[in-house]
Amino acid sequence: MARSEKLEKNLSKVQSYIDGTYEGKTQVGYSPTDEVRKVGDKWTDSDGYEWEQKEGFRVKNSVMPAVGMFNHQCKSCNKNCSPKMAKPWDRDCFKADGRCYHCQINYEMDLKFESKLKWFAYRRLKDLQNMESIEKDMEQWVDEMTEQRKQNPFDETVANAMANGEVEMSIKNNTQ
Repeated sequence: MARSEKLEKNLSKVQSYIDGTYEGKTQVGYSPTDEVRKVGDKWTDSDGYEWEQKEGFRVKNSVMPAVGMFNHQCKSCNKNCSPKMAKPWDRDCFKADGRCYHCQINYEMDLKFESKLKWFAYRRLKDLQNMESIEKDMEQWVDEMTEQRKQNPFDETVANAMANGEVEMSIKNNTQ
């Protein structure tokens, strides 16, 4: 019998090797392979990952694109509006309109000079989109308040605090 659980675990592992019932990977020795890969070669390793040999290094091919999940390039000037590269005002404009700040100003000015109707329609569309987001926020707030009231429907702490704050704490004595 082994003295500790660690030794017991090691002994059971060795016993499973001897019995031939071990189900994990076993590595008996290591011999470096002198496999020379050329630039552009692609292969799959034993774990199922695909690799590609580049000039001086290897690249593990993944499902995600190398540029990242989102493209942060301005529609007009192709400037990089990613969070690390751009100014805060560029990032905010890019989130809303897909353009950097100055390109968005130029776009709206061009719309205004081209046709007042186009510019009015564009601004109206933006306002409607903002109203939709405000409506979603309000619906979410109402749902949260409804859930809170279901949990504690008779919570009168605020009403009691207001009532107690308005009470005058002096007692008038009748001297007659």
